[in-house]
Amino acid sequence: MGELVDVLDARGDRTGLAVPKEEAHRRGLWHRCFHCWVCGRDAAGEPYLLLQRRAAGKDTWPGYLDVTAAGHLRSGEEPLDGLRELEEELGLRPDPSRLIPLGTRRIEQEIPQGCDRELHYVFLLVDHTPPLRFRLQREEVASLVALSLSEAGRLLREGEARAVEYADGRATPARVRLAELVPDKGVGEVVAAARRALGGERVGRIFLF
Repeated sequence: MGELVDVLDARGDRTGLAVPKEEAHRRGLWHRCFHCWVCGRDAAGEPYLLLQRRAAGKDTWPGYLDVTAAGHLRSGEEPLDGLRELEEELGLRPDPSRLIPLGTRRIEQEIPQGCDRELHYVFLLVDHTPPLRFRLQREEVASLVALSLSEAGRLLREGEARAVEYADGRATPARVRLAELVPDKGVGEVVAAARRALGGERVGRIFLF
């Protein structure tokens, strides 16, 4: 039996039923995920947002750009239990108090296995660790892409932007396209939140289910 997830009703409340996540995807059952975006400043002080490039072997969206770290919440877990994804995928172990809650997003999309219906508990983490020092989980993450916040605006407006991709101990200039991003992740709102957070401003919840 695979990893169990709690089944939710249409309002996001637990139904008391838990099923393997593969079954939740196949049957289109609502369930919960943890998402954490990481932003920081590089050595020159340039603010950026980190995206992960999903490993080629992933069963959904292989090779696409995605939220910095994410994963399903197991049955009985609370949103901050998802912090383990940061350690597993990136080798980061931040104190929970450093996470900025951005709210909850409701996502419904067709996937090869069926229909993915998820509630995403979204957080932002300000962390200036150089991306080359991250320890990537190769089964999940092929590389990290640092997208400066100024280029992020260009990406959203024009569909393409410059970035730096980090993999195998090397930093490589890259161009990323909007079409490479996993759809419907609220990148524009996250970029705005990262800009406020890095500017020392208070960031409230931007996703309201």
